[in-house]
Amino acid sequence: MADNPAERADKMLADLGLEPLEPYSGAGELRRCRCLLCGVTRSVRMSNLRRSGSIACAWCHGWKKWGPWGIEARERAATWRQIAGPDEVLTRLHTVGLAPITEVGDEYLPAGFVCTRCGDVGVTMPERISIERPHWFGCERCARDNQAQVRADGPATFERNGLRLIDDCRGEFVPQQCVCIACGTNRQVAYADLVAGTAPLCWTCTHGIRPDEPHRVYLVRYISLGVFKVGLTHNRHDRRLLQHQIEGGEIIDTVVVENRASARQLERWIIAAYARWSAPTDIGPLQFPQGGWTETWSAVAPPLDLAVAATTAGVRVLAE
Repeated sequence: MADNPAERADKMLADLGLEPLEPYSGAGELRRCRCLLCGVTRSVRMSNLRRSGSIACAWCHGWKKWGPWGIEARERAATWRQIAGPDEVLTRLHTVGLAPITEVGDEYLPAGFVCTRCGDVGVTMPERISIERPHWFGCERCARDNQAQVRADGPATFERNGLRLIDDCRGEFVPQQCVCIACGTNRQVAYADLVAGTAPLCWTCTHGIRPDEPHRVYLVRYISLGVFKVGLTHNRHDRRLLQHQIEGGEIIDTVVVENRASARQLERWIIAAYARWSAPTDIGPLQFPQGGWTETWSAVAPPLDLAVAATTAGVRVLAE
């Protein structure tokens, strides 16, 4: 066989169980193909298929991935909360631009969809869909395009908000390492917060507070929402604690650690440790106008002792 890019591409598609429906035009160009197993037609890029761990047919992969997961997750969730039904599932799908093309059941039944924006098809788990983060667990193609746009716009977006990125922008919701242009303080700010106008001001510029000074990690309980929340604040600035109390939160516990980095380390450890007790899916900006809904978990989880957690996480606690 001649060393022909088109012939190599066709052979790779055949090996992956795909039948090309259009001529080859380049490794980075979209090409319509049909899955020989399920018959679904999708557009793929050879450059993506060549990557390690790439998925040839997202439709086949989606059912294989989400079907078993939904069965187990439904059993766990049903022990402590009500499972959302078809009406709520349809609302979630439509809100993020997905039109169902398979049976719609409860939130733990996988749903096949066609994206109303780009026309691609896929499979998602309705329980995972976040209205606040519409590109998560929605259309993968739109999510990739959005991610590429965020990375391209990142430096200019941070610059407009008085910040300079230290590295390339890594995503929309990931806190980015950056530097305050005015005072030179290192900060961690998410692109999405800058766009939404919800990013906190630089505490060094506004309050003379530095990230290398002691910080406090706190645990708050919201009885009405059925969730716990972990957060952090500077040790001599109680604004965050007061905000949570105003919105109905009860301060359960606090510990003081050496600096903001240590506080972040402890916060991340706690969030990971309590990830299995996820908060109800309707917890979001409406319930947390003061911010912080992503650091919550269900109140049915085991109790948390911050000092014990700090020791386990390798974070030194200071005397308050």
